[in-house]
Amino acid sequence: MASALRRITGLAALPAILLAAVACASPHPSPPVTPETHKSAASDHTSPTPTSAAAPQVIGPAPKDLHDVDWTNTPVPGEFCAVPGLVRFDANGQAKATSSTWGPVLVSRGLKIVYGDSDADHRDEAAVFVGCGDDEGGNEQLTAGYVVFTHVGDRLAVIGSITPRKNPPSTHPPYSTALTQLTFARGRIIVHEKWWRTNDPHCCPSGNATTIWTWKGDRLTPGDPHTTS
Repeated sequence: MASALRRITGLAALPAILLAAVACASPHPSPPVTPETHKSAASDHTSPTPTSAAAPQVIGPAPKDLHDVDWTNTPVPGEFCAVPGLVRFDANGQAKATSSTWGPVLVSRGLKIVYGDSDADHRDEAAVFVGCGDDEGGNEQLTAGYVVFTHVGDRLAVIGSITPRKNPPSTHPPYSTALTQLTFARGRIIVHEKWWRTNDPHCCPSGNATTIWTWKGDRLTPGDPHTTS
């Protein structure tokens, strides 16, 4: 895939909003995607590895324009939450799954999708905002990410999952970092994050950080997070 990127598109989305979000269907949906069989794994209490794709993971058929994808019926890889395989959402944009890190979790899809032509092929790619929360009744956000979709021929494929990169203060383990905005630019994807300082109230993180993910060939690679405040 060519290494070019993007016109700028932004998306603001806080974790609490994500867990309550419902799917945003396209006005011209493509045929539903048939997901792979979902597998579960026992908890090993290790942190999930920040993710990128060695090669695009084909999900199913794609329309010529990803704006026409039926996101309601499109599964996503659960790797951002350490859930093996694909996760398929219900009509409310939620799915119960088993994370190898946290055990039973509730995976949610954001209401809106970010689009942009990253590879200069005159066809937009799509970034779907997803979250992973505690399914034991606490409704705590555990992690969040963007799943980035692209075309591989006439197929819908995932180039990788963008996850938080700023290390959290130990006082707010469920809210490590909140991804607030994704911006496509030439040769890179810029992700803005909020993070909790030691004395921040539970509601309001005061830290800001930016991570640049480079898109080279078929791989997304994160740089080091840059603390801006």
